[in-house]
Amino acid sequence: MKNTSVKIINQLNDNYSYLLFSNTSPSSLVIDPAEHNKILPILEKKKLKLDYILITHHHIDHTSGVLGLLKEYPEAQIYSPSELFSLKIKKISDGDIIKTSLNEFQVLSAPGHTLDHIVLLDKKNRFLFVGDVLFRLGCGRVFEGSIEQMHSTLNKFLDLSDEMLVYCGHEYTLNNLKFLESLFKQNEILEKTKKQILEDLKLKNKSIPFILGDEKRSNPFLNPDCEMTSKFKKNNNYSNLEFFRYLREKKDNF
Repeated sequence: MKNTSVKIINQLNDNYSYLLFSNTSPSSLVIDPAEHNKILPILEKKKLKLDYILITHHHIDHTSGVLGLLKEYPEAQIYSPSELFSLKIKKISDGDIIKTSLNEFQVLSAPGHTLDHIVLLDKKNRFLFVGDVLFRLGCGRVFEGSIEQMHSTLNKFLDLSDEMLVYCGHEYTLNNLKFLESLFKQNEILEKTKKQILEDLKLKNKSIPFILGDEKRSNPFLNPDCEMTSKFKKNNNYSNLEFFRYLREKKDNF
């Protein structure tokens, strides 16, 4: 039985923040808080103390709840890949290890969506917090980085265990599904994936977390050689990077 649990907290219109807590201590941590007023009541109800705030990237919809949380928990340690509201932070970058009272995170650099973006990998609990880099059946927009950087970032996930549970920053799954359906019509793998997604949404009203191994098999942004799209890629003589660029540009205009 795992000691560390994850509470998914809806934020803004379609954002997610994450609360990690233990069944054996009052310690907790929050990842990418946008609305403190939706997080504080949960901490109070669960009788938790907020010891850590972790940030995946600097966008305001992942950081705007920090100051409100600090008013109630001024001793909370902040881990961020870039400066944050002139606060005292512990700056994190590729290869760093964050040891909390709950778990241990490995920090992986993940530029593309933003240049400072990182992801948080907890191998023991099989948690992968990816911010706005990877989504179910999709990936993040390229704002500050390059297509090459985003492609390289996604390639890192292919080397991780299929058993990882992926927690992303937004609920974009249905839109991603519609986009792929518009390109790859009557695809058996996509139909099967759609069925699972609709079941998840009906059961949990969320499509996350999702399993990394499933994405490797069904997400062409992540794996351009997945069975669903390999024939299309081959017929158009795309390299992996060319295919990724094609998908990302199509999705940007969808």
